[in-house]
Amino acid sequence: MPRDRDLFATTEGWIFTVLGDVHPPNRIWSYLKYVPGPGPWRDPGGRTYRRVFTSYTVRELLSIMEDLRNSKPEYVYYDPMVGNEVIAPPVDAVTGFWKTSEGLRSLVEREESGHATQLELKALGVVRWLVEQAGLRMEDFGITGSLLLGIHHERSDVDLVVIGKRNLWRAVRALREAGSPVVPGAGTGIVEALRSLYRMPVEDARRLAARVAHKGLFAGTPYSIFGIREQPLHDYGEFQYAGRGIVEVELEIADATESLFTPSIYEVEERVFGIERMVSYHMVLAGLLEPGDRLLVRAKLEEVRGPGGEFLQLLLGSYEGVGSEQIKLLR
Repeated sequence: MPRDRDLFATTEGWIFTVLGDVHPPNRIWSYLKYVPGPGPWRDPGGRTYRRVFTSYTVRELLSIMEDLRNSKPEYVYYDPMVGNEVIAPPVDAVTGFWKTSEGLRSLVEREESGHATQLELKALGVVRWLVEQAGLRMEDFGITGSLLLGIHHERSDVDLVVIGKRNLWRAVRALREAGSPVVPGAGTGIVEALRSLYRMPVEDARRLAARVAHKGLFAGTPYSIFGIREQPLHDYGEFQYAGRGIVEVELEIADATESLFTPSIYEVEERVFGIERMVSYHMVLAGLLEPGDRLLVRAKLEEVRGPGGEFLQLLLGSYEGVGSEQIKLLR
């Protein structure tokens, strides 16, 4: 079963990143990450790649989807469960697959054989530090991104995943409290992204950016850490989502423990208009909000129908909300 942040290649040599854990039959929800072309990413056979998805915005995703409609329309799929088109290549187009959980074991084998690159050794160093500091096991971690593919270069990031909610937050807490060699933070880029995507006041963006611990520098090397759920949230077809327009509401965050997974989920304290949670597949806001934060949010309202009945959620990063979404901290 494809899991979030696994990677796969198609017959054209295009490389996709798996998005989430719930997929239509015989298809894989994903986004196009790399294609063959001039770039610093190089596989062991000498083929070079360029990155397609660079800014990770919905506007960019829609542009990539339009290109796919023209070049490989079978990779774009209308998903009746969400009522929109998504990138979801058919499984019979897949020619290679890389699992995050197996990637770390491969790095250990390369280290033992003496063939590990400097970045691979640094990645193992980060994991072993977290194992010691957070009381975790090597089996609780995986790798993704260019390291998993083996196409990384000397300036690549160390992109890690942690399996399970308890393990993830223990790792994040260790990074937040560590001091040297850890320098948490995502730089000014996250402030600019929050202001651009959500029209957020600069003081709010800086306040949230100061909370970042899942990204930063480890002994001078950029790292990122996100979670992989132990089990998918639900089976495909169990829930159906219907848009109910763009709304502007005030809400208070009640629980953020699911916010560093895909999708990022924030439970809401007060059931404003019956809204129970705020959800996003755009990960810029992941891990930044805390219980007690009160927000003014403009986003897409969705009605969710499932086995237990119906409820409402806000969806950030929707196609319909591009350019109009807003988040402002009230408290």
